[in-house]
Amino acid sequence: MELPDRLTGRVAFALQLALLRAQRMGQAALDGLGLQGREYGLLALLEDGPLVRQHELGAVLGMDRTTTAKLVRGLVDRGLVVRRPAPDDARALVLALTPAGDRLRAEGAAVLAECDDAFLAPLPPAERDRLRAALRHLASG
Repeated sequence: MELPDRLTGRVAFALQLALLRAQRMGQAALDGLGLQGREYGLLALLEDGPLVRQHELGAVLGMDRTTTAKLVRGLVDRGLVVRRPAPDDARALVLALTPAGDRLRAEGAAVLAECDDAFLAPLPPAERDRLRAALRHLASG
C-alpha cells in the first residue's frame, strides 16, 4: 500500500518513517557486533573524555536513570567500560572506555557510517550534506 501525500507530506510522519528505516538498518549492523544502538551511543559519548558521569550520559541520550544504569552495568560487566571515583567528588563515579570498549566503539562507528551511506544513497551527495546539516540544526533546537 502506498502512503498518501497527506501523510508523507507531514514532517513528523516522514521523519518517523525515515527514522524507523535508519534505525532498523543501524541495529542490524550493530547486531553483528553484539551491540544495541543505545549501548553504542554510550560508548560514543565516552570517546572524547574518560571522566563522564553516568547521569550526564543518560541525559544527553534522553534516557532515564534506570535505563542508563542498566546499560552501563551491562557495558561494565562486558569489560567495555570502567567506573572510577570522580576526582572532584569521592562519592560520585565517572565512566571511561576500556581498550576493548574503544575498539568496539570504533567498529560500531564504521558499520554505522556504512549504514548512513546506504540509507542516503538515493540522494545526490550535495543533498546528503544539506540533509545532515539541516537535521543537526533541527536537533540542536
